[in-house]
Amino acid sequence: MLWGACRAAVGVAAVVALVGGCSSTVEGEAVRPAGNDGLFDPCTAIPDDVISSLGVDVSTEENGVLGVRQAEFEICTWMGNWYQLGVWSTFHTLDDVRRNPEDTDIQDVPEIGDGAITFREGADVDGDLCFAALPVKQGAIFVRIDAKYQVRHEEDICGLAIKDMIALREYLPK
Repeated sequence: MLWGACRAAVGVAAVVALVGGCSSTVEGEAVRPAGNDGLFDPCTAIPDDVISSLGVDVSTEENGVLGVRQAEFEICTWMGNWYQLGVWSTFHTLDDVRRNPEDTDIQDVPEIGDGAITFREGADVDGDLCFAALPVKQGAIFVRIDAKYQVRHEEDICGLAIKDMIALREYLPK
């Protein structure tokens, strides 16, 4: 399970990096709540039976990365036979993803919903990682599929991310 946590930590760093290049000074007061206040929490909001129906083991649920909650993200992960499923909630937007040079192979996916995309991380040279992302009022929800290292993919990981995002839609914020 350590492989998934390490890759998740790298993924958090990559997604957090997309914010660094987007900051600027603005007068007035911020409207975003401090920390994770107001973020959708996938660990508490998505029923266990729904998670189980996606083919992962609910007893492997982990909140955060290595059990540590992350600033500006709510992350919940579960293990399957050959991959880890993660549902990430953030204030960051899909425009942030599009501007991040580390996020590659960005594809529009209208079957998920308006503005939805899939993308990969440039550092993932083995093709073991794919995100499906949906814009929501708070920012975005990501479904992350992270294949276990050197384990045969039983299906296309971006296809699986899309399928899981569609299955989770009714439990996600608008």
